[in-house]
This record gives sequence, C-alpha cells and structure tokens, in this order.
Amino acid sequence: MKNLIQADTELPNNLSAEQALIACCLLGDNSDAYDSISGLVQADDFYALRNQLAYQAIADLAGSGEPIDEINLVERLKVNNCIDEVGGVVGVMALADGAETTASVRNYASIVKEKSNLRKMHRAYKMAAERAASEQLDSSEIQGEVDAVLNLCSSNQSDIEKISHSVSLLKEEFKQMQEGTYVKDVVKTHIKHLDEKLGMGGIGAGEVCIVAAPTSCGKSAVAINIALRASKIDSVPSAIFSFEMPQKQIARRMLQTLSGVNLRQVEENVATPAKLKSVHAATELLDGLPIYTVHSVKGADDLRSRIRLLVRTHGVKLVVIDYLQLIPFGKSVGKTEGISNISHKIKQIAVELGIGILLLAQVNREGAKRESGLSLYDLKDSGDIENDADAVVLMWPEGGDVESAKKFDSVGPYTELQYSVAKNREGERDVRGIFKLYHCVGIIK
Repeated sequence: MKNLIQADTELPNNLSAEQALIACCLLGDNSDAYDSISGLVQADDFYALRNQLAYQAIADLAGSGEPIDEINLVERLKVNNCIDEVGGVVGVMALADGAETTASVRNYASIVKEKSNLRKMHRAYKMAAERAASEQLDSSEIQGEVDAVLNLCSSNQSDIEKISHSVSLLKEEFKQMQEGTYVKDVVKTHIKHLDEKLGMGGIGAGEVCIVAAPTSCGKSAVAINIALRASKIDSVPSAIFSFEMPQKQIARRMLQTLSGVNLRQVEENVATPAKLKSVHAATELLDGLPIYTVHSVKGADDLRSRIRLLVRTHGVKLVVIDYLQLIPFGKSVGKTEGISNISHKIKQIAVELGIGILLLAQVNREGAKRESGLSLYDLKDSGDIENDADAVVLMWPEGGDVESAKKFDSVGPYTELQYSVAKNREGERDVRGIFKLYHCVGIIK
C-alpha cells in the first residue's frame, strides 16, 4: 500500500486509528458514528490517500442522507471516480473490517486529528524556515502564518456540544457558590464604583471592555491604574500595549501612581525624606509585579502573535491596548473598515485565549465638544467596534471642557471625569459615574 500514502512516511501518522475510525463509520445502517465526529475530523486529516478518499465519500453519503455502509460506499467511490485508489471492492471491505462497536470512535478521531495537527505544524515550521532563509517575508508575516496554523491546530474539538455539558458546569459553579468557594473568572478593576456597574464585576475572561474618551483626557491613566491594581492586589499578570508612550514613561507613571509622589520633586531634589522613602518602596514593589509592556506592533496578526506569546510564557490574563486607532491595518482597505477588522480580531483573541482585554479608543471631535456627554456614535472611525465589545465605557470632562482637562496641573488637585457605561452585555447600561483623576501622580478614584 506504499503508493497509497501521500506524504513522507516519517511524518506522524497512525494508520490503524484511521482504519478503525472508518470502520466505525461503516458499522451499522445509520450515521450516528459519523455525526459524532464529523465536526472534529475532515478528509484531509487522514494520512493515507485511500483513507482520505474513503472518508470524503462517507461525508458525501451523510450529506445526501444515504445510509453509510460498504455497498453505498463502493457506489459513491465509483461516482467520485476513485474506487481503484481505495483498492476496489476488496479494499472497501478491508476498510470496513476493524471495528465491532462504535464506542471508541471519538478516541480514534482524536488520534487521527492529533497526528494531522503534528504534520501541519511540521509543514508550517519547515515553510517558515525556508521563507526566513530566503527572506521572502519579514519576520512578523512569517510569524503570522505560523500562528494561523497553530490557531487551527488548537481548535481540535468540535464546536458542537450538547447543552448538558454547560449545565454540568453551571451546577458545579452553583455548588461552589453555596460552599463559598466560587471564584469568578474575571479581572477586577478595583475601581469600586466601576466594578459595581460592569456586569461581571470587572472584565471577564473572553471579554473586551472599551474605554473611549477625547485625546488627553485620562484614558491611559485609567488603564494604568487598572493594570496596576489587578497585578498588585490579585497578582494578575498583565500586559500593556502602548503605542504612544515609551516603556520608560509607562514605568514612570506607574511609580507616581504607586508612590503618590510627583517624580519631578525627586528629579529637582526637593522631595522630602518621607517621599523619597515612598518612591523607593514603590520602585521595589513595581519591580516585582507581573506587568509586561510592548511599544509597537505591525498589525493585527502581529498583535495576536505577541499576545499568544505573553499568555503562553507569562500567563497573562489582562491585556491593555492603548489605543485602537493606532494599530496598523494596511493600505488595502479604508480606515473605518480597517479599524473594524482589527476590533473583530481583538475580540477573537479574547475569546480564543480566555483573557480580558481593556481596549482604549478615541472619540470624534463632535462628541468631544458635546456638553451633554458622549454616545456610542462618537467612537472615532468606529465602524462596528461597539458590536465587538462586551462593555463600552465613555469618558469625558465636566461640561465637555476638553481644553481645561488637558491642563490638569492648572485646574486644581484633581479633575472630575464623567463616565457612562454605554454598553454592558452582562449588566445595566447607560449608568453614569465619576472618575477623580488626581494630578501629577495619575491616581484614579
């Protein structure tokens, strides 16, 4: 049968599992076995050509509502003009010989899928190495192609699931709630009045929370405060993608927030011993927090790659992106469509990796000037980004006085920033609150 095998025999495969899987599908006069694994395994997951062709014919029978058995399989293979490649009638009968029960069909399917994934990974890395050697693509493009294969391979379970599985999970959660041991899979912002308004009590796993505001009105301060508190209080590994501030500036702002000291006083040598002590303590604390920073990406695929790496190597559970409109989207589409495409991918990343994403965004000029506050329509170049978000927090200075808000130091010890939870998939919407942004140190209360 050597000539029936499509690839290098050294690549991972399990021909016994392939034949047993096909035999299970042919056992009996109904399609229950095939239906149970059709979402998990496709014809190209099989290593042997004859098995690929046989499984595709079985899929064709199921699609047309015909019984799945040896006789119908022979006829379908004749229609597909590939009966000889399978070994004729004798070959079909040999394929059907190998299973007495369908009880292990999903186990066989898992083996076939696993071997298929290993082959795909082998080919992806081999191609990446060849392209890297020839410099056909830059490193981010090559990484994007490899990640696409890895994403495909990680989805090795059928999306179809009986509701009883989810019910069992809910039962277990209810039991834990009664016992007082239940822990929500959520990242708290530790801004009490904001957590109370968000449906999950924070940013849930797989959720995207957008914080949108006019330029220079405290978005980054809110994000830094949330990342700091999540990491400090709950030891949540966090990553900040900042496309405006260099990493040193992020660290500086975090030190000010943790210490409550304006670092200018240290730099100008006018800080009191007590303040110097606070800064030193904050430096030691920040040095030990699980916070990671990234200052640039080349596009949505590069963003996905970097987040996957952070999750895989550091267990990151919260990602801050500052901000949406600064992520490159290429020249082949318009700005609105490009930003919409990126927001779709960001939501996919959150769901795929089971992490919370805090996504900062700009609002348009008209919204920034409106005294009555912002609406979802004010998201700059928004397209459909509000549809991808689980929660949208809109933030603006009192009376729409953006210019005064930009001059934080000159308008008093703090600025009051109005906010509205304009979208809240799991909770009440159109509820308002106030952030107090303390000047010089960037503390949000």
